[in-house]
Amino acid sequence: MHLALTAAALALAPGQAQPSTFGPAVTRLEATNAPAEPAQAGAEVLQLQRLPDLRLTVEIAVGAQGPFRFLVDTAADRSAVSRQLATRLKLPAGRDAVLHSVSGASRVNTASLRGMQVASRTLPDVTAPLLDADHFGADGILGTDVLRSALVRFDFRQRQLSITPSTRNRSGGSDANTIVVEARRRSGRLIVTEAELDGQRLTVVLDTGSEVSVGNAALRRALDRKGRLSGEKPIILGSVTGSTLPASYMMARRLDVGGVVLEGLGIAFAEAHTFKAMGISDRPALLLGMNALHAFDSLTIDMPARKLRFVMPAPAGRAGRFAENQQRKRGT
Repeated sequence: MHLALTAAALALAPGQAQPSTFGPAVTRLEATNAPAEPAQAGAEVLQLQRLPDLRLTVEIAVGAQGPFRFLVDTAADRSAVSRQLATRLKLPAGRDAVLHSVSGASRVNTASLRGMQVASRTLPDVTAPLLDADHFGADGILGTDVLRSALVRFDFRQRQLSITPSTRNRSGGSDANTIVVEARRRSGRLIVTEAELDGQRLTVVLDTGSEVSVGNAALRRALDRKGRLSGEKPIILGSVTGSTLPASYMMARRLDVGGVVLEGLGIAFAEAHTFKAMGISDRPALLLGMNALHAFDSLTIDMPARKLRFVMPAPAGRAGRFAENQQRKRGT
């Protein structure tokens, strides 16, 4: 059995034992007009908890017990559970599996994760890899395997998560602060191929499970040739398996994802195994992490319809968000 988790969740400065946040470093947002996603009746709305490194968790019940904190990871095609929670709940053991993470492939134990509930919504049963809670900071990971039939909306301003059954032909009104981006599905995730970073075409994967955006070697080579990167700083990426990977944290100038423009983006460049597992290691690619996504008011991911909806902050909100970003960058 083969499982995949993005696992580029933590950025560590060399010699540090605890996460060190180098972003978010987005300094400006722009967007064009597009239909907005209307509010949906019957949506399950939950409060999100933000970890110190910007990643988001939500409370989930398992087998009528809990609630437990699960990390919401849009780049993980499989959900996971901590070894500690599996022992506490006496979850039935599954077959061993090969887990693909940011640092490589490894064999892991699994458990049968049944009866998961988000508010009144029952999630599909899954066979989940067992991970040490200390390596990812939660009781479990909620991946796209349990969300692929839903429309999932992250409200970063209100810190809420809403889950609604997807309707492929859903449409909305016009809102100058919202833009819709068409995506493709690969390995259970949505990817955007209509994207450009400092004049270089690339593939983008939204990764709410990662503190920092991660670029592959092909992207760095392309940008180095153009002389578009600056401010190199060595860091270490931490995997959910506990292993680490060296990376170079650098600044890019302008990312355009289907009309959504982010300026001044911090990226950790690394030989991350994740890109190989997804089949995109041979071309420029980027995992867009929470250091960038946090700049938006909200993000809606509609897996069946293969659409992403970004809601931009109002001008006053943008100024406040970017002031917070710069404070985090300076460590104040």
